[in-house]
Amino acid sequence: MIQALLDVMLGEWGRAARDFYFTNQTTFNIIFLIWGGIITYSSFQLNNIRRKTVHLGVSLLEEKPHLSDEEAWVAFRPKWQEEINKLNPRWILNRWNIWVSKATPENIIEIMKLGPEWFAALRNGEVLRYRFSLPGENYKLSMFIKNKPQ
Repeated sequence: MIQALLDVMLGEWGRAARDFYFTNQTTFNIIFLIWGGIITYSSFQLNNIRRKTVHLGVSLLEEKPHLSDEEAWVAFRPKWQEEINKLNPRWILNRWNIWVSKATPENIIEIMKLGPEWFAALRNGEVLRYRFSLPGENYKLSMFIKNKPQ
């Protein structure tokens, strides 16, 4: 009875798609596992970059608290780029977290929304929402700094 209900609910196209999947499920599962592995690897790389970026930003603000947000960004960028190159990232997650982008400094800046506004958020003690990328009041920076990157 349940099988008959499912057949009626799926319709002709749904039954064809279901049968196609069950006929080729090994291929679909292998593709899904490869995709999941790539996404996981890229997520780890982006998290390492984010942790390193926040640590470097906080260090710069502690060393030179007199700099304006624009001056801090100008002073931060060369050292940040050098440190990120040492991490040697290949891929990072894209904006929607369903595929990857090449880990260029421009892509990283776009994903993390780095810039003078980012330093303003750090000065206010705000940790960055959405895995440390956008300023937000809900989480304080002290929650993050306890686990400093290597």
